[in-house]
Amino acid sequence: MQRAKEAIIKSATFLNIMGVGVGLIMVLILTTNVIGRYIFRHPLIGTVEIEELMLVVLVFFGIAYAQLKKRHVSIPFIVDRLPVYLRNIINNVAIFISLLVFVLITWRSIILAKLYWENRVSSLYLEIPLAPFVLIITLGCIIMSLIIFLDYISTLKDLHRNTSHLLYAFVIKSLLVAVILFLLWQPVKLHLVEAKLASLMIVTLIVLLFSNTLIGSVLALVGFIGMAFLGGTKAALGLLSNIPFSITASYSMCVIPFFLLMGEFAYQAGLSRSLYQTAYKWLGHLRGGLAMATVVACGGFAAVSGSSLATAATMGTVALPEMRRYNYAPSLAVGSVAAGGTIGILIPPSTILIIYGILTEQSIAKLFFAGFFPGILSIIYYVIVIYVLTKRRPELGPPGPKVNLREKFASLKDTWLVLVVFILIMGGLYAGIFTPTEAGAVGASVILAISLINRKMTWKGLTSSLLDTGETTSMIFVILIGTMIFGRFLAATKLPMTLASFVAHLPVPRTLILAIIIIFYFIFGCIMGTLPLVVLTVPIFYPVIQALGYDPIWFGIVIVMVSEIGLITPPVGMNVFIIKGVAKDVPLSTIFRGIFPFLIADFARLTTIIAFPQICLFLPRLLK
Repeated sequence: MQRAKEAIIKSATFLNIMGVGVGLIMVLILTTNVIGRYIFRHPLIGTVEIEELMLVVLVFFGIAYAQLKKRHVSIPFIVDRLPVYLRNIINNVAIFISLLVFVLITWRSIILAKLYWENRVSSLYLEIPLAPFVLIITLGCIIMSLIIFLDYISTLKDLHRNTSHLLYAFVIKSLLVAVILFLLWQPVKLHLVEAKLASLMIVTLIVLLFSNTLIGSVLALVGFIGMAFLGGTKAALGLLSNIPFSITASYSMCVIPFFLLMGEFAYQAGLSRSLYQTAYKWLGHLRGGLAMATVVACGGFAAVSGSSLATAATMGTVALPEMRRYNYAPSLAVGSVAAGGTIGILIPPSTILIIYGILTEQSIAKLFFAGFFPGILSIIYYVIVIYVLTKRRPELGPPGPKVNLREKFASLKDTWLVLVVFILIMGGLYAGIFTPTEAGAVGASVILAISLINRKMTWKGLTSSLLDTGETTSMIFVILIGTMIFGRFLAATKLPMTLASFVAHLPVPRTLILAIIIIFYFIFGCIMGTLPLVVLTVPIFYPVIQALGYDPIWFGIVIVMVSEIGLITPPVGMNVFIIKGVAKDVPLSTIFRGIFPFLIADFARLTTIIAFPQICLFLPRLLK
C-alpha cells in the first residue's frame, strides 16, 4: 500500500512538472508571435490551436498535484464547527462525492477519446489529432481519482472506530450511488417542472457546498443530476464528456495562467520588497507612514499580481517586521496589510475580473480599465483612514526617519519594472496591439527576462513560480468546469431568465433590488472565497442586472469590490487568516479590530462607485 501511495505521488509530481514546463513554453510561443506579428510582420502559424491544446496539458497534468497540496477549494466553515464524529462522517461522504465525480469524468473522457480517434477528429487549421489530448484529461483524472481515493481511505480509518458512524456514512453514499445508477439506466427525461427542479437543485447545491466537498465536484454532480432529470441521461453524460475538454481547450482561457505566472515571477523577483522600500522612503516619515507605504505598495504589487491573497501574503512578510521595528500598534499594522491586500483583485490585471469577463462574455480589456480608478480610490481611502487614526492617536503609528529628496528619487529605480509592465499591458490593450491573453504572456516574459538579466530570479524561484502557477491554474479550472456543467443545467431550466423577467417587473425601485444583491454578496462573501462566490452567483444574477438596465462592466467592478470586503470580514475573511499565518503571535481578535476602520472606508468607496458609475466607465469608453 505504501509503495502504491508513493508511486501515485511521484506520478502526480512528475505530471505537474511536465505541465508547468508546457505552461512556460506557452508564454514564450505567444510572446514570440506578438513580436513576429508587430515587428517582423511574420506571425507564427496556428498559435491559437497550439495554445488551446497546451492549456489542456497544463491543467490536467497539474490537477492531481493540486489535490496533493490541498489547493482545490472547499468550504469547511460549517463542518469544522461540528462535533468530531459528525465531522468525520461528513468528510468521508464529501471525499466520496469528489471521487465519484472524477471517476465519471474519467469514464466519459475515455469514451470521447475513442469517438475522436474513430472519427479522426482534428484541429481546424493545423489538423492536430484531438484524441491524445482527451486522453491527457483521462490520465489527469485517473491520478486525481487515485489521490482522492487515498484521502477517502484515510477518512474511513477515522470512521472504523465507531460502527454506527461507519453505517451512517455507508447509507448516505449508497443512496447517492443509487440515484446515479437510476439516472444512468433511465433512458428518457422525467418531465419534472423546470422551476421546481432548478430550485431543488440549488438547495442541494448549497447544502453540499457547505459539506466541505470540493466546489468543482459539487457543481459538476448537481449539474449532472439536474440535467439527467431534466433532459435525460444522454444529455447529462454529454456534459461530462464535452465540457472538461471544451472549457480547457479554449484560447480565451489561456489568459488565466499567464497573469498568474506574471504575478509569481514578480514575487520571486523581489518586486514586492522593492515597492515597499520605495513607498517607505517617500511616506515613512509621516505619522502612520509605514502603514500608508504598505497600502501604496500593495497597490503597486497588484498591478502585476491579480490576486488579493498573494498580495496580502507577500506584503505581510515584507511590511509587518518593519512596522514592528518602529513600534506600530499591532492592530494598525495587520489591518493595513489585510486591507491593502484586497486591492490585488481590483487594480488590473485581476484574476477575478478575468473570470467575470469569461462568464459574462464581456471584454476583459474593458474590465481591466474599469478597475483602475476604483483601485486608486481604494488606496486614497485607506490612506485617509490611516491619517485620521494616527491624527487622533499618534501612538498607533509613530513616524519613521526622514529621507532626503535625493534618496527618494533614487529609490524609484527599483520599481521601474512594475511601471514598465503595467504601461506595456494597459497601453498595449488600449492601442489594440495585443489581446488580454497576449498581454499576460508578454508581461510574464518581460518580468522573467529582466529578472534573469539582473539576476534577481533564481532557479529555485523560477521553479517555485511555475509549480505554484500550475497548482492555482488547475484549481481554478476544476471550479470552472463544475460551474459550466451546472450552468448548462441552469440555462436549460430557464430559471435565470425567468428570474430576470420577474425582478425587472417588480413594482420597486431598481436600486432596492441592486441593494439586495449587494447584501447577498456581502453576506456570502464573509463565508466563501471570492472565486467560488463569483462563479456560483454570476450566472444567476447577471441576467437580472441586464434586465434592470445596469452596465455589466460597472456591475463586475461592484461585485469585485463587495467580494474584497468579504475578504477582510468575520467570520472567515481569507486575508485575515493569511495575515494570521504571517503574524502568528497576533490574536485574530486584534486583526479583526484593526480591520474595522478599513471596512468603513470600503463601504464609503462602494457607495461612491454606486453613486458615480462614471468612475468605472470613463476609461473603458475610451478604448478603441
